Amino acid sequence: MVAVVVAEGVNLSLSISLLTFLVLLHLSTSQAPAPPPFSPPFNITHILLDARDFNVAASALQASGVASQFEEFERGVGITLFVPTDLAFASSTNLLRSLPAEKKSLVLEFHALHSYYPLGSLQSIVNPVQPTLATEDTAAGLFTLNITRLSNGSSDVSIATGLVQASITRTVFDQNPLAIFAVSKVLLPKDLFNRTSHTSEAAPPAVQLAGTAPGPGADGRAPVMSVSTGIGQRVDSLFWPLIATGLIYLVHLPCLC
Repeated sequence: MVAVVVAEGVNLSLSISLLTFLVLLHLSTSQAPAPPPFSPPFNITHILLDARDFNVAASALQASGVASQFEEFERGVGITLFVPTDLAFASSTNLLRSLPAEKKSLVLEFHALHSYYPLGSLQSIVNPVQPTLATEDTAAGLFTLNITRLSNGSSDVSIATGLVQASITRTVFDQNPLAIFAVSKVLLPKDLFNRTSHTSEAAPPAVQLAGTAPGPGADGRAPVMSVSTGIGQRVDSLFWPLIATGLIYLVHLPCLC
């Protein structure tokens, strides 16, 4: 009789303990703070600034708002960026500054693939023609990159746009879902820059050689050639790239004070 009473007391204690545990568990669960809102796992602008040599790209991405767009794509299947160095941007300053804001954004989007590709995947890519984020904003078949492995036996990756051919020089950042690679040139899309405009930008204006006579004008007079105009155009075409390059090297000089 005593044993039965003891057993019933033990069972009652266990039931109370179990009930207490369940109540406490419910209270702790219901009072748990809500999870913080999702934020992009990586700040692309900060990564580029920390890596150095990418000040122009970081500023352009931030000012245009494209950096935020890139970070949004990290939430899905990831994103791969090809980022020109400051020196690469300096050689294309004239071409880029003549574009309106929306086309500058397209050029920036042209440097991104809407997928995460580590270097090994780019070296063994099956379909070399890859759409970019600019393709998604325009139409299929436009703003595509041709990504191939160089045929010289090395593991270098070549990126061709139809106007320029660049190569990946180093891995800046690689952590799923984000890969960032430095490239040797600004990737100029053929859909914005035709071969004629690209060639004329690089070539200096023609200069009349000494000893050759210019042809007559409509009034029969020989036109007066302005040498200063030709020189001024040549200086202007070189001025901004030189200034940009000079600023780059000044930024990287150690303090001598």
